[in-house]
Amino acid sequence: MKKSVITFLSLLFVSSTLFLSCQDDDNEDTTPTEQVTTVKQYKDVEASNTNINTIVEDVFNAESGLIGNRNFESKMPDCVTVSSESTDTIRTIIIDFGDSCGTNGEIISGIIRMSFSTLLDADNKIEISYSLENFKYKDISVNGSATTVFSFQRETGNNTFTTNSNFTFIWDDGLSATSETDFVNETFFEMNPDTPGDFDYYSLTSGNSNTTFSNGDKYAVEITTPLRNERSCGYTVSGVIVTTENSDTTTLDYGNGECDNIATQTDKDGNETTIEL
Repeated sequence: MKKSVITFLSLLFVSSTLFLSCQDDDNEDTTPTEQVTTVKQYKDVEASNTNINTIVEDVFNAESGLIGNRNFESKMPDCVTVSSESTDTIRTIIIDFGDSCGTNGEIISGIIRMSFSTLLDADNKIEISYSLENFKYKDISVNGSATTVFSFQRETGNNTFTTNSNFTFIWDDGLSATSETDFVNETFFEMNPDTPGDFDYYSLTSGNSNTTFSNGDKYAVEITTPLRNERSCGYTVSGVIVTTENSDTTTLDYGNGECDNIATQTDKDGNETTIEL
């Protein structure tokens, strides 16, 4: 199942960067009106956010023991060392990428340190806190921390990850960016009554992100209709994302639930274009 979740998160990243363009931007106002110049850097910010949060969820699924009946296994490459220690109530996990480790197609180094309670609270929730130490994505230094609240329904196996992150990115040329995200990923299971142990599932993702660069460029992503991903389909089947780059806004509509690679893009002037994902 985790492979499917990673695929979905990758689709979310692609959709939020499809609209990016590259022109000059030297406006110093709070809300720049010119088009952005940090397209490449923003793609790296989004990819880094996706990778970090996916890794944390993957390791939590494998290490917490809460959803082992779903056959979750950590799929970290051999160059990653995952170690943990536990008290009666708290578990601390160190995800160490060393000096250079190929993960999800990119080179990562440094450490993600995460901790969480070993028991669900009265509302069947667990708060996961994690921070970055000497962490680099590609050649970009990444600092900051995040909190994820995991909630679990024992009767159905349905679960939710609600993540708030605040990361700072620094490039070798002095450019920097601050990215704040607030996303909710819900997974719903449907058991097959004819085949014990077999199940299907779908996930809904909602939320938003805001990224501000030191040169003034601003990016915002808002999921106005939850993105739906299904086990049987390699594409997002429905949902709407609104992306704002400085003063330019674009909407991407994934459709009404059909499994295909088609979406409708609408620019700030209302012009619609059918695109292939």
